Amino acid sequence: MNYYSLMKPYKQEMVEKLCELLKIPSVLDEKSATSTMPFGKGVDDALKYVGKLGEQLGFKVDYCDGYATELTIGTGDKLISIFAHTDVVPATGTWKYGPFEPTIVKNKLYARGSSDDKGPFIASLYAVKALFDKGLVNNYRVRLVVGGDEESGSRCLVHYFEKLKKENPTYGFTPDSDFPLIYGEKGITDFETTLKIDIPHVNSIKGGVVTNAVCDKVIVNMDKFDDFICYLKEQKIDFEISGNDITFIGKAVHGSTPELGKNAALIALKSLGDFYKIEKLSNIGEKLLDTSGKSFNGYSHSKLLGDTTYCVGIINYENGNLYFTVNFRFNELVNPEEFMKNLDKELLVTSKMDGVSKVLLFDPKCKMVKTMMKAYRAETHDRTKPLTTGGGTYAKHAANTVAFGAQFPHAEFTMHEPNEYINLDDLFMSSVIYAHAIKLLGELDEN
Repeated sequence: MNYYSLMKPYKQEMVEKLCELLKIPSVLDEKSATSTMPFGKGVDDALKYVGKLGEQLGFKVDYCDGYATELTIGTGDKLISIFAHTDVVPATGTWKYGPFEPTIVKNKLYARGSSDDKGPFIASLYAVKALFDKGLVNNYRVRLVVGGDEESGSRCLVHYFEKLKKENPTYGFTPDSDFPLIYGEKGITDFETTLKIDIPHVNSIKGGVVTNAVCDKVIVNMDKFDDFICYLKEQKIDFEISGNDITFIGKAVHGSTPELGKNAALIALKSLGDFYKIEKLSNIGEKLLDTSGKSFNGYSHSKLLGDTTYCVGIINYENGNLYFTVNFRFNELVNPEEFMKNLDKELLVTSKMDGVSKVLLFDPKCKMVKTMMKAYRAETHDRTKPLTTGGGTYAKHAANTVAFGAQFPHAEFTMHEPNEYINLDDLFMSSVIYAHAIKLLGELDEN
């Protein structure tokens, strides 16, 4: 079977439908949330678009109480499930093109959600469609489950499996990470951290929009700041002034790789602490700038899952109360409660844990992993070994499921960043790989 030729007739339609989906600003909006739109209007619009597109392509559709859209095709006992999502993180930072105005430049499609995760979803959808049109979905079902809350806790899949009692897959994957394949994911939790502290001349500090991305912009409102401004200039801190607001500028990156970003919240805290000689603030800023935790007895490394990481995502200060979130990602050797206590002791703060997503590990030699790797290597001729990651995916919420693409080893990583894009050649090639993998999984002997 030539899967490249199989997918070629769908190439242009994939781009057209992806652009339509990218125009929908499907960011979590609690203000517009209702019992039938649990994640707000934008996410609901995207989930309904997915359903209408699925109907047009011949899938059976279930809207799952507004938590997810389920698309099913084929018949048989065996179930191959694909878990994708249409919710996106807010479009913070400076964009060359409108984040919800999909723009193609030099074969790159720019828009929020293009690579995380609307592009990979469309590639998966059309891979299934192409197989079905050629009569290659035989004696098994394929189900795409498209969630609306992956970026904010995956309440969609919790509802899908626990409330609706939906069927777990025989084999499954989520196209929401890296190729060639992810067989292990770090555990993830958020520390909600507080401190009572007086910061001279500061009325408020506000920054960040999600816990799982480096805080890229922080606004500090102050009554008196001329000397402080001189200090910032001497230290070559990146900032802007508007009235009584000083905006510290950083760089947003995904919470799984905070070392690649520039955390405006921590720069602001360290600058204020150093200038006003507030040791507690300086300590927080300096030690959390070390994203591994080595500076505050919060570090662990394992051979399988690597280093611990700490990402400050949201910060708020008012009336002498400092609050910030720490997105903590950890390996299989870590007890997160013990590490939270270490953080509190070293930084002189008080934290509470907001749920825990446990470590996920599969045997890289199991038949499910080997089958998907066979498809990837056949289509790319790339011999890269399967990986582990600090990112957390839907694979933690479904049985027999791993993360499988669609970020290629050669591609620039732009998820959660300004100017997110997907290369259109990569979009097409991922559909080729997914078609091959789905066909092999559908034929895989379960014994």
